[in-house]
Amino acid sequence: MQKTEVHSMQTVQTRKMVLLSVFGAIAFALYYLEFSIPLIPAFLKLDVSTLPGLIGGLMFGPVAGVSVELVKNILHFFLKNSDGLLIGELANFVAGASFIVVTVAIQRHYKTTKSFVAGLVLGTLLMTLVMALGNYYVLLPAYALMYQISVEEMLAMFQIESIWSYIVYAIVPFNLVKGMVLSFIAYPIYLKLLPRISR
Repeated sequence: MQKTEVHSMQTVQTRKMVLLSVFGAIAFALYYLEFSIPLIPAFLKLDVSTLPGLIGGLMFGPVAGVSVELVKNILHFFLKNSDGLLIGELANFVAGASFIVVTVAIQRHYKTTKSFVAGLVLGTLLMTLVMALGNYYVLLPAYALMYQISVEEMLAMFQIESIWSYIVYAIVPFNLVKGMVLSFIAYPIYLKLLPRISR
């Protein structure tokens, strides 16, 4: 391999790392812009900080997109986290990564606009399923352990009858709405990026 080729590859890799770092910083900034959804418990906050990871994934692959999510949540843990635990960051990372991996993998395999739309739909559904199971088996028990109470007692504090009602009436609709919001914003961005990612 000639020196010029090695130099060119190093330049591309450096540019990629810089861009992904910038995407991670933008995602972290977007993490601050969160808001509640009507009819859904106020402690579930919607944000669009997954978008930079999705863009990074479309440009460089699913692993790159997930790495942006990782950088974002590491920054959030050290600079904004208030309880010293990783539960919120873990939830955000798992949700974003599941959405990104499916969407990007399908788009990169079929390389069409329809496949991107299909990826957004399947990414939303997977994120919803993963977060429903994640809350049931990991996140809610972890929060209950943190407060040293049972899951039922914790849910009662928020006037929620049972874990299943929480999953069905809060977690599922929240993640479906989140996926739809991300999709509606991501679609025009994808069209702008199409000449770059179609090479």
